[in-house]
Amino acid sequence: MKKYVLDLKIKAVERVSEKHVVLKLTDEKLLPEMLPGQFVEVKVEGSSETFLRRPISIHFVDYTENELWLLVAMIGEGTRQLGRLQAGNRLNCVLPLGNSFTMPAGQQEKVLLVGGGVGMAPLLYLGAQMKARGCEPTFLLGGRSAADLLELALYKRNGRVYITTEDGSA
Repeated sequence: MKKYVLDLKIKAVERVSEKHVVLKLTDEKLLPEMLPGQFVEVKVEGSSETFLRRPISIHFVDYTENELWLLVAMIGEGTRQLGRLQAGNRLNCVLPLGNSFTMPAGQQEKVLLVGGGVGMAPLLYLGAQMKARGCEPTFLLGGRSAADLLELALYKRNGRVYITTEDGSA
């Protein structure tokens, strides 16, 4: 699969929790093919502490809107800088990188997708692709607390959702 270095335009920055944002990126041209399980390396500008690109899982790709979504946990200096970006800014990305997930062979297969924290991010696109192929997955999503269970309504569009938290708050 061909790799691209693109300066993508930030269409929206959606705060989904106190420490998480979803960056919705677009381009004037059609976005390249990206598969569930792949990731993007993003260049962080304006941070004297961040020298290397940050790997971010592909959260979702909406080809009808020509959008790439990245779920960012603002933990370190680099990801906090990404969380400060605004609509209209540009973000330099190398994509798509890595191997994709294996898709189920048939519609009748039962599939359990398990993730917690930002590990939930690639499961949204995977679940949507499975549902489009006629295989409805079940999601088991976890977090430290209820505040870490992000965008549950989006996951519920693609399958059953079960949740768990370390502190028992959900």
